[in-house]
Amino acid sequence: MAYDHAAFQVSDLERSIRFYTEKLGFKLLNRTKAENYGEIGAFLDFNGARLELLQSINKGFVPKKPEKPFCPHLCFEVQNMEMAIKNLKEKEVQILDGPNEITGKERWIYFADPDMNVLEYMVWLEKQGG
Repeated sequence: MAYDHAAFQVSDLERSIRFYTEKLGFKLLNRTKAENYGEIGAFLDFNGARLELLQSINKGFVPKKPEKPFCPHLCFEVQNMEMAIKNLKEKEVQILDGPNEITGKERWIYFADPDMNVLEYMVWLEKQGG
């Protein structure tokens, strides 16, 4: 068994594609339309991590405000947390929580896409020697 992708429900597929490609640097791989399932979608990739965005074409989707412990969420490892935070702020992406740290082990932040799907950036401090 191998991990393939994660999926998020979105209310506006085009807006979400723009968010992930323009603000986070994902690459759009393809678009899908499955009328028999009542959905349209898109697959995106970031350094081999694939994400599927799905929008219902038959009913609306009302996002809910995320709450701790921010589950489910999709986490990406970054090399430099300060640079990652700076990039998010420059692209007007609001940070929900953090930066948080377990001393000597890890540092992380949570943020959300336009539909309140939660994402996390994490740095493993143990890999960096503390």
